[in-house]
Amino acid sequence: MTRLDDGAIRLRSGRSVWQAYEAPQPDLSAPRTPSVYQADIAIIGAGITGAFLAERFSREGRQVIVLDRHAPATGSTAASTAMLLWELDASLVELEDRMGLASAARVSTRCRRQVAGIAELVAAYGIAADLLPRPSLYLAGDKLDAADLREEHRIRQHLGYEGVYLDEGELAARGMMGSAGLLYPGSAEVDPVKLARGLMTIAVARGTRVISPAIAAVYEASSTGVIIETQEGDIIRTRTLVLASGYEMPDFVPAARHTLCTSWAIATPPIAGVASPPWPDGALAWEASDPYLYLRTTVDGRVIIGGEDEEFSDAGRRDEMTPQKIKALLAKAAKRCPGLSQAQPEFAWSGVFGETDDSLPMIGRVPGRGNCLAAYGYGGNGITFSALAAELLAAELGGQPDRDAEFCALDRD
Repeated sequence: MTRLDDGAIRLRSGRSVWQAYEAPQPDLSAPRTPSVYQADIAIIGAGITGAFLAERFSREGRQVIVLDRHAPATGSTAASTAMLLWELDASLVELEDRMGLASAARVSTRCRRQVAGIAELVAAYGIAADLLPRPSLYLAGDKLDAADLREEHRIRQHLGYEGVYLDEGELAARGMMGSAGLLYPGSAEVDPVKLARGLMTIAVARGTRVISPAIAAVYEASSTGVIIETQEGDIIRTRTLVLASGYEMPDFVPAARHTLCTSWAIATPPIAGVASPPWPDGALAWEASDPYLYLRTTVDGRVIIGGEDEEFSDAGRRDEMTPQKIKALLAKAAKRCPGLSQAQPEFAWSGVFGETDDSLPMIGRVPGRGNCLAAYGYGGNGITFSALAAELLAAELGGQPDRDAEFCALDRD
């Protein structure tokens, strides 16, 4: 198993489309003179998960400090393709077999609610994050064939989810090639950097302090709180430590079920004159394959193509593989969608992400460290699970644990 205990690694390579035309951003960081800080909650990580947590905790009136070795939203968040899917990497067919239909239904229903909740939060605060509701298009692949997708459709119908099964001809009419697909509403797309910065700006306006660059070097936990020492000389005294550092995990977090992978993505130039190129509805398309291909559009008419996941080895090897991965993504995309046969990348990037063996995140208290909480292991549902982490951990700290927390516990069976 690959571990990132010290965090000394490049989390992404290349330049993502989200960074291409960024407007100047206000500096959210505290002055870098080493200081002693006091807080109710200290969050390690200023990416999208840390932003959701900071917004939620500050909304509840808690004194929050956020630390990160990177500037806010410049780590793995900037490499996200930001498909807000309610479907997990594991299908309902798989989840029913593994955990039973009732539990599978609770997990999928909660994820559908989280996507809707993100949209409501963005609307309530007026965050300009290019968030748009989108259907998802789940395509038959080497993990689930057409017959399996019919069973997946049957389970979804049984649970009351509205959507349609598309056969080969119906897919072709939409500009997609394949034996079958499932088209369901309830998902969304967003600019992850704009969303993370928007949420963090709100939290800072409420008094949250963001300290970066700051590398947490020592954690000293007791029954009354946690003391954090940074390499830069800061000392943070806090009642509760929340680890939301993406894929840079301290060695005291149990990670037996957690694996690090690299995913690659490209973005085309805007396709002129087409609002949702090159298929209707701007659906978030992805395959029931391993590794799977995924396709989405952007508000300015680009197509993002991603996938070709590999187990993470090192950043240098990832860079060496990028040219062949770009070729593979373009070839797979053209095979799936002939309208992309002439597509060329304007942007290409890669990033590290974490996944678990059951496709569920690791969110909750760190075993043996009562004042330490963590949120890791998001797989392909990164932002959806980031929002879920804010709800689950807020409930935990509020003394009324969420009933769905059992599915995400770090020490679950």
